[in-house]
Amino acid sequence: MPAPRSLREFSAALADFYRPGLDADTLVDRTFALTSRLLRFSLNSHGVLDNRSGVLSANFDSAPPGLADAFAAFGRHMAKYPAFRFDPATNAGRPFSARDFYSKPALENLDIYVDVYKPMRLTDHCFVHVPSAPQTTVFVGFLRDGRPFDEDEKTLLELLQPHLANGRRLALALSAAREAPIVPELFARAGYTPRECDVLYWLTRGKSNDDMALLIGIRADSVSRHLRAIYAKLGVEHRVAATLRALELSRRLYDDMLARLGGKAAFAVATR
Repeated sequence: MPAPRSLREFSAALADFYRPGLDADTLVDRTFALTSRLLRFSLNSHGVLDNRSGVLSANFDSAPPGLADAFAAFGRHMAKYPAFRFDPATNAGRPFSARDFYSKPALENLDIYVDVYKPMRLTDHCFVHVPSAPQTTVFVGFLRDGRPFDEDEKTLLELLQPHLANGRRLALALSAAREAPIVPELFARAGYTPRECDVLYWLTRGKSNDDMALLIGIRADSVSRHLRAIYAKLGVEHRVAATLRALELSRRLYDDMLARLGGKAAFAVATR
């Protein structure tokens, strides 16, 4: 486990990662910001493998010379080696590094090292699987030009792993929700009070408690009280889980309403 000071930094970094504004457009930058606060490395990557086409796409937090050629070489060689093939089952799904599989001399004899890591002067690569949709495999990677990644660092990344997965789910769901014709009154169909409907609606829009208070016209402590009631009804204990449940609920309620209306949506809203 991280030292107490690291736990405080861990919590602060997570709070910043989950702050309002997380969505599909900001997810990668938020991920880079989160991991750079907790770990030291030379290069950070966020890779997505399309399991249908086999195409690997990646974002990097910087673009050192030779990166494009190294990435192309990685794509050519990755399938040959367990440590590099983007297999979610590797190391039972827990974070791992290339040096967990190969000694330094053995690693340096691999063609993937010669074509990818040596030209970039990199000596180890740590991988963290981010559970995602079945059609995609997502990994966050950390490349280093010094000492290998140690067990404390991989333990820290294992603590971070579920947050990377939840953050991805939340970001994609929030972006999708912005395109959906959802109104607060929709949640009344599931038995929520009018104020809880308002809070649920703005929760699906990624708003903070202070934002909700201004938008609804109530005090921030009243928002907190309504959120506690919502958590209890949803069967969750924190905001991220509540947001994901609220998004799932909104889609289910909307689909049910469409089915009842024969595919046509109709809403009634108060105008005064």
